[in-house]
Amino acid sequence: MLIQLLTDKYPGMRLWLSQRLTAVIMAGYVLVFVAMFIVQRPTGYEAWHTFISPVWFRLMTFLFFVCLFSHAWLGVRDVLRDYIFNPNLRGYLQTAVDVLLVVYLVWVSTILWNI
Repeated sequence: MLIQLLTDKYPGMRLWLSQRLTAVIMAGYVLVFVAMFIVQRPTGYEAWHTFISPVWFRLMTFLFFVCLFSHAWLGVRDVLRDYIFNPNLRGYLQTAVDVLLVVYLVWVSTILWNI
């Protein structure tokens, strides 16, 4: 049944499901982050550095931001399709959002891997 919903018969179902999946991944990350924060309670720069330093945590954080930006891309895309009726303006706005999200992802990866 799920495979039938994800076929070309319902084209928006894959996007809807991927947005929900990214939300679940982000919620799981927030739970792990809060649990680690409660246990370690970093207070200064060095404590925060050691809190974020493990490679697995940086990978999880990068996955969180990839999910966040894809979730945002899908949401903004739907809002623009619903409320911007001029196709040229909608295309320019969507392109601006796409460029910003890619720049933000590069920025986040630079921050995470230069720790």
